Amino acid sequence: MKCQPTRKSHRLASSVAVLLAYASLSVLQADPIDLPNPYNLLNQPRLAGEFLGYRPKAETNGVVLSLQSVSDTLGNTTGGASQGGTYSGLLNLGLAVDLQKAVGWDGASFKNTWLWLYGNDVSTKYIGNALTASTIAGSPAFRCYELWFQQDFFHDVVSLRGGLIPFDTEFMISDTANLFLNTAFGPMALITLNLPNGGPQYPMATPGIRLALQPTSWLTLRTAFMQANPFGQVNNLHNFDWNFGPVGGLLNINEAAVTWNKDPGAKGLPGSAKVGCWFQTEEGQVSDGVPNLSYGSPVAVGYSSGFYGIIDQQLYTPSTKATDTGFGKNPVFSGKDATPANDSSSKGLSAFVQVGCDPQEDNISSFYFSHGLVYTGLIPSRDADKLGLSFGYAQMSNYVQNKVTEAGVPGASFEGVAELTYSIRVAPAIAIQPDLQYILHPSGTQQYGNALVIGARAVVDF
Repeated sequence: MKCQPTRKSHRLASSVAVLLAYASLSVLQADPIDLPNPYNLLNQPRLAGEFLGYRPKAETNGVVLSLQSVSDTLGNTTGGASQGGTYSGLLNLGLAVDLQKAVGWDGASFKNTWLWLYGNDVSTKYIGNALTASTIAGSPAFRCYELWFQQDFFHDVVSLRGGLIPFDTEFMISDTANLFLNTAFGPMALITLNLPNGGPQYPMATPGIRLALQPTSWLTLRTAFMQANPFGQVNNLHNFDWNFGPVGGLLNINEAAVTWNKDPGAKGLPGSAKVGCWFQTEEGQVSDGVPNLSYGSPVAVGYSSGFYGIIDQQLYTPSTKATDTGFGKNPVFSGKDATPANDSSSKGLSAFVQVGCDPQEDNISSFYFSHGLVYTGLIPSRDADKLGLSFGYAQMSNYVQNKVTEAGVPGASFEGVAELTYSIRVAPAIAIQPDLQYILHPSGTQQYGNALVIGARAVVDF
C-alpha cells in the first residue's frame, strides 16, 4: 500500500526548508576568508590542513611530514650574455622523526629530505654570472638532500649527527639574509666558488659527521667532516654517488656562534655573530660543474682554506604591540623551521654583514663581502611582510685575473649584485615575493654588460 503524506509531515518539511534557506543566506552573506578553518584552506597554517586530524596526531608522536613548493620566475631584461626569462621550481619533501616521542629513544632524531628540481636557471641560460639569481635553481632531478641520524647527550649539550649531510643547513647562514633570492646571500659565495662542484650544499650533500657543543644557551660550537666533492649535479642525479677516496676529498668546516638578548626579558635588541673556517683537500681534477666564473674553467685545486664572519643584528623594533595577522615568517627554503605565525618579536629593522677571505692564490675568489637590511612589518596591518635591500661582492683572485687577462677577456676584477625584494604574505601558507636584481660584471669581467633581472618567487606550504 502506498504511503500518503500527512499534514504533520508537510509542516515538518516546510520548517526544514525555512531553516535551510536561512542557513544558506547566512553563508552567502559571510566573508569567505573568515569562514572556520576546517572549511577555508586559506586560513590553514599549511594548505593541506590537518588531514582529518592525522597530521597533529602524528606530530604529537614525533613524526613531522612537510611539503613545500618554491617557484621562481625570473627574466634578464638587459646585459649579460643574452636576454630572456626562465621558470625554476622546487618541491621540498621532508620527514623528521623525534625518536624520543615516537619510540622512547632519549635524545635521538632522524631526518630525510628529498628535492624535486625542475625548470631552468636564468643565470646559466641567459646571464653567465657566478652569483646566480635564484637560490633554488639547479639541474632537474629528484635527489636526496638530507638523510641523517642524530643523537643528543647531556640534555642537548652535546649533539652528534651522521649520514648524508649538507653544511648549509647549520653552517655559514645568516637568518636575516635568508629573505633574498640571489645565491650571494645564502651560504657564503666564497666557499661555493672555491670548492669542487660547489661543495656539499644545496642541492647536493655528501656523507659526513657533525659534532655540536652548546655549553651555554648563548654559545654553540660546531665542527663537521664530510666528503668535499659532491661531483656534478648532472652526473650525480640522486646524490648517492659517494667516494671516500682521494677523488672525493675531505672537507672540514668549523664554526662558533654566539647570541645576545634572545631571552624574552632582555632589555637590548637581539643579535648573533658567527666566525668560522674551512679546510678542503682532494686529488685535484678538472671540475665538471663548479658554479665558477665563466671565463675559462680553472682546475679544482688540491687544497683550499678560508675564514669567514657573519653578524645579524636587529636595529629597531616598534614600541607598540604588533597586530597579530596570523601570517608568519616567509618560509623560503633554508633547511630551518619557520617562526610561529603569531610571533611579533622580529618586527622592525634588522641588518646582516657577511665577510670572508681565501688566502690560496689559485682559487677563483679571494675575498667576499655582503650586507643588507630587512624591515618586517613596514606597512600597518601587514606585520609578516618583509622589505629587503642588499649588496654582495665577490673579488676575483689575482691568479685568475691574470689568466683571464692572458686569454684576452677585458676587465677581470669582481662580480657584484644589488637586490631589492618584498615578501607579501597573502595567507598563512602562501607568500609572493617580487624581486629586482642588478648584476655588476657578470662572470667577473666586462665581457658582458651589467644585467637587470626582474621576477618573483611564490612559496606554498602544504
